[in-house]
Amino acid sequence: MKKLSSGLRMILIIGCCGALAIFSSTISKSPILPIFAKSLGSSGSGIGWITSASTIPGILISYIAGDLADRFGYKKILVGSLLIFASAPFLYLLVKNPMELGAVRFYHGFATAAFGPVAMATIAAFSSKNTGQNLSLYSSATLIGRALAPTVGGIMYEIGGYTSVYIIAGIAGILALFAAIWFFRKPGEVEDKEITQSKRDEANELTFFKKLRAVLTYRPLLLVGILDACAYFAYGAFEMTFPLYAKQLGMSTGEIGILLGVQLVGMVLFKPLFGRASDRLGRLPMAIIGLLTCALSFLFLSILKSTLAIIPLIVVYGLGFALVTASTSALAADVARRGQLGASLGILSTIMDIGQTLGPPAIGAISDTYSYSTGIIVLGIVLLLAAIGCIIALLKQHPPTQLV
Repeated sequence: MKKLSSGLRMILIIGCCGALAIFSSTISKSPILPIFAKSLGSSGSGIGWITSASTIPGILISYIAGDLADRFGYKKILVGSLLIFASAPFLYLLVKNPMELGAVRFYHGFATAAFGPVAMATIAAFSSKNTGQNLSLYSSATLIGRALAPTVGGIMYEIGGYTSVYIIAGIAGILALFAAIWFFRKPGEVEDKEITQSKRDEANELTFFKKLRAVLTYRPLLLVGILDACAYFAYGAFEMTFPLYAKQLGMSTGEIGILLGVQLVGMVLFKPLFGRASDRLGRLPMAIIGLLTCALSFLFLSILKSTLAIIPLIVVYGLGFALVTASTSALAADVARRGQLGASLGILSTIMDIGQTLGPPAIGAISDTYSYSTGIIVLGIVLLLAAIGCIIALLKQHPPTQLV
């Protein structure tokens, strides 16, 4: 196929690159990062900040990356982010102390900060009525990588320690980069005129700061961002807390990796269906169901201690998280103003990263002071409050606004 007359090939290619890149990123942190950080002498809150270091770049540059994509197209930004995915894993092999580990995590974070919103903006631009479904298809592709990573990481750690894990991460990053370079090998082959010309013209009508102000003051988008921030506050904190909690229960690193992979299996299988359902039934109702599901999963997880009880709860949590994120990414694309799709999704990613940045250190400090179970209970309460907020927003929509 010489030109992109439909979005399907673009979704497949970006999904392939995303699956490899997210596998590389995830295996670098799950389940070994908190264990690695603790072996270097980090405390609970210190481990939280190291975990969050990779999300700080998202706060700094996600909007910039999205705005540049609106103005100049997506190709250079996607390839540039994949260069970081390919190089960052090898830097972990040089780490000798917590400060260096945090610095590597910070550098690694620039990859996802740029790739995520630009990839979603590209797919949303190719979509019309099926935005939720198409974004969920892309997300499911990346979730395959995210689901495999903890299991492979845990097993490779048992076999060859940290070195083998980060070498695997580096190889996956290099493969993602080569796949993108191959796809973009001919100038203009993948440049869609509807994206790179008319969208650029509209984006360039506003200066950078005027556009930033317009996006930041757009209430529907901010509400979506806050919802996403709550979901990822819990996700990032749980990803950091659970390996340490499971170690306390006597699980091996390999078993922990398998459990963290299990939570994503349902997400891979059902997220496209959830995205399609949100296209038809509305975004907020689906998000509310997802938030309540996650909240209940955390509350039960803090009480039940056996592995047999934890496995189904992990799966249910994954399904709830899939319901939330299948709705929020499509909702952001729905409410994005014309010519500001990349910037809007970039701001959404920024707000999301604020939540994901604050989650691990906050829950790490609570876990240090009280217990890991208490930290997980707090996560359930946060998501329950977010669900209540969504219910209030939904009840205020009379008649329904563009948020649904």
